[in-house]
Amino acid sequence: MNIFVIATTLQAGGGITIYKQFLSHLPEHIGQNKYWIFVNPVLPQVVIEGVIYISFPLQSKIKRTLFEDKLLKAEITKLRVKPDVVVSLQNKGYKCFNACKQLVYFHQSLPLYPGSYNPFKRSERYLFNYKHIFPRLVKRTWVKNTQFVVQTPVVKKRFASYFDIPLENVHVCFPDIEKIDPSQGEIHDWGDECFHFLYVSACAKYQNGITLIKAVELLYKKNPDLASKIRIHITSNPHRAPVMYKQIQKHGVADNFIFEDSIKHDLLMNYYKSISALLFPSSIETVGLPMLEAAAFGTPEIVADVDYAHYVVDGYEGVTYKNVEDYGAWAEAIENACNNKRIIIPLVQIRESEWFTFFKLTQG
Repeated sequence: MNIFVIATTLQAGGGITIYKQFLSHLPEHIGQNKYWIFVNPVLPQVVIEGVIYISFPLQSKIKRTLFEDKLLKAEITKLRVKPDVVVSLQNKGYKCFNACKQLVYFHQSLPLYPGSYNPFKRSERYLFNYKHIFPRLVKRTWVKNTQFVVQTPVVKKRFASYFDIPLENVHVCFPDIEKIDPSQGEIHDWGDECFHFLYVSACAKYQNGITLIKAVELLYKKNPDLASKIRIHITSNPHRAPVMYKQIQKHGVADNFIFEDSIKHDLLMNYYKSISALLFPSSIETVGLPMLEAAAFGTPEIVADVDYAHYVVDGYEGVTYKNVEDYGAWAEAIENACNNKRIIIPLVQIRESEWFTFFKLTQG
């Protein structure tokens, strides 16, 4: 069979991770099929027998729009190849291939959860678009009986309900997760007597950094001595997270928050071993990888009381769930993490790769 794979608009984030995992598993599933992979040139193009890459340098939004109805059609005409199956790794479908089977990997969970975003605020405009514009656009591209792949049962349920898709047309393929050896790495020396926490976040509105700010502010009223010793390390910087930075200054807790920017993998693992707790108040995630990483070290976690979190770290005794709007509850949980040290059994990752489910769906 000729299988077309579309990955032309993937440029950053989880989409690239999906693409790389797809390539890593492709050799063992390719069989006698021939894969034609249409890619953004920034993506790796690994040499695999039976795979041909067609590069599309699509940078502007206008060109991306044109790709759907012009550039792809023109390229297919030149190739003189008709697909038997079309696989989209980027949420959208393709009307121009309505006569063949289509498989869409949907990996944008923001539309599936409640959230209010202001299109007139620069920091929220892209969230507004993903919440309200994006789902309308992608739904129009899906052909009848398209098969969908999502990452968790939680997303499957929300996706099917939101888009009114039959559950039998939605399949779960949990992404590969790095197996972490908790014996590796070392305890990080902070060089002080403070209580250190980690907030792995790009500081988007739905990741609820304001919850941590107000929780610390409340702690100053309740236990100022303890509050003055709290240090929350953020995996972003003031330039990329100006709203978070301004709120920290506004609430007078600048001494408590440390912008680390991106943290190298080895140092991040050391941080997990050394912090008082991971703080993860995000209301929207597909998986929430930091929760799994911290749990692998037996690190305490304070996380949003949301369905995805309950699924991902189900059975881990070190997790505490809190409503992100209950700032007092977060303040109390942070205080408890400082005062109550205990040994927690690490969450062992024994999950096998589920990519076989994905490739099984590509069969005609």
